[in-house]
Amino acid sequence: MKKPILAIVLNIFLSLSVLAQSEIPKAIGHVHDYANKLNQDELDTLNTMLHMYYKRTTGKIAVVMEQDSDEEPFDRSLNYARTWKVGTKDSNNGLLFYINLTKRKTFVQVANKLQGTLNDGKIGEILRNDWNPNAKNSQYYLGIKQTITVLMTNIEGKTPPPVTEIIHFKNPNQTSTFNIPFFVHLIALIIIAIQVYSLRFDLKGAKKLKQVEKGELVL
Repeated sequence: MKKPILAIVLNIFLSLSVLAQSEIPKAIGHVHDYANKLNQDELDTLNTMLHMYYKRTTGKIAVVMEQDSDEEPFDRSLNYARTWKVGTKDSNNGLLFYINLTKRKTFVQVANKLQGTLNDGKIGEILRNDWNPNAKNSQYYLGIKQTITVLMTNIEGKTPPPVTEIIHFKNPNQTSTFNIPFFVHLIALIIIAIQVYSLRFDLKGAKKLKQVEKGELVL
């Protein structure tokens, strides 16, 4: 009877491991620096630029920079775009700029309404000219700023207005809330599963023992 228990626990473990790999954090602001390469002033400037763009156009632009991920970078970028709904069906004019530093991969996921303006050729050109040279020199702030500026320019048909007043956004990596790591939840769930199934079979064994003692069950 132990094999089914182990199989069930293993399935739970594998399912939760897959979930952990694809887990997308909650969006806070426009720019999400999970690699911790930007300071607060840089984050505020970039967030203000994208907030001003949203006010002008209702278009959502999100930036995600990660050191690495278990997912393939393209799949990861698509996962972020779909989870955060940067291109909702009502406006359908958002985009997400995703950066994976370890794998040196960048992707821009574009909603349907923008695909005519920002086709694959145009996006590739922008990344080669504005992101890649800065990334090679670890100038991540400058690279993001130039890239989103050119993206907005192509969408609006004119250069975005300069930032005159900085809006202070909360850094999603600098939160005072205590978060329990995912692997702790995982271990706890596995232990609970083992205990539940162990208890189930212990109760069955106890019931059979009482039946034997009463002469109701012959082994």
